[in-house]
Amino acid sequence: MTTYVVIESITPNQSLVFSAQQGPQGAQGATGPTGSTGPTGATGVTGVGASGVTGATGASGATGVTGPTGVTGPTGATGVTGATGVTGATGADSTVAGPTGVTGPTGATGATGATGVTGADSVVPGPTGVTGPTGVTGPTGATGVTGATGLTGVTGTAGYSVLSGAVDPTTEGVNGDFYINTATNKIFGPKAAGTWPAGVDLVGPTGATGPTGATGPTGPTGVTGVTGVTGVTGVGATGVTGPTGVTGPTGATGVGNIAGFNTQTGTTYTLVAGDLSDIVTLSNASAITLTVPPSVFSANDQVHVVQYGAGQVTFAQGAGVTILSAGATTTAPKLRTNKSAATVICTASNTFLIVGDIV
Repeated sequence: MTTYVVIESITPNQSLVFSAQQGPQGAQGATGPTGSTGPTGATGVTGVGASGVTGATGASGATGVTGPTGVTGPTGATGVTGATGVTGATGADSTVAGPTGVTGPTGATGATGATGVTGADSVVPGPTGVTGPTGVTGPTGATGVTGATGLTGVTGTAGYSVLSGAVDPTTEGVNGDFYINTATNKIFGPKAAGTWPAGVDLVGPTGATGPTGATGPTGPTGVTGVTGVTGVTGVGATGVTGPTGVTGPTGATGVGNIAGFNTQTGTTYTLVAGDLSDIVTLSNASAITLTVPPSVFSANDQVHVVQYGAGQVTFAQGAGVTILSAGATTTAPKLRTNKSAATVICTASNTFLIVGDIV
């Protein structure tokens, strides 16, 4: 047997349908909780018929919980101002003086009054007024009429002259005149009784020579004059060749080529005849003594010596040998340093000159 269960939805036009084979009826389940109240259905059509009897009034439900107080509303508009009250009675006068008010501005000057009657003249003289400025000078008046010519004055005393010439005066001039001889610088006069007195020198005798003045600064160098034109080469026959001069003496033999090397590594060495024109090298870490022997070398023989290494080379005189040098010790010079060189030159029998990088 098939059973169909239809559950109508509270929503219109929706439903659920379940179908199953009906099993045995189970035990009654526990009562479920009361469901929430559904919405009120639409009011049905009023049925036609007699009114039913009014049912008894149900019991009143319990009062619900009071809701929260609502928000305070906005303040209402200010009411109309009431009428002014009656003025109160005037108070008694204050016994304390109030502060003085600020002085008001000066009023406008009043109109000038009418001039009064002139008073009687004063019998006391008033003070003298200040002198006024000088007025402008008036124009020059017209020239007056020329006066009559005055009387001629008395003739004055005749004046005197100063005459001159290149010779002494004889009959020149009048009494009272003077005369200068410009050739001899003498003055004559005054002439008296038609005669000239002896002349007097105007120029005194030559004075003593004054001291020599200080020498003035040297004047600037004058401009160099233009180089003169080269003179014409003289023309003439070449002179006769002179006779050949006498042949001079033969010069000393020059230094020849190096003959070879003699390498020494000891701390002592004595030159030998085979070292002639050789370069003798001396190399050792310690000091080295080089002896120049007697009766081995002749005049003009030379031996060259070079220091190789740190050991300083000192030249020593053999028996009967004289060494000359510019060293600190003339007879025992030393080579200055590594790679220093010197030449031993025999200048005479058993006499040697050492030149080079020595100390």
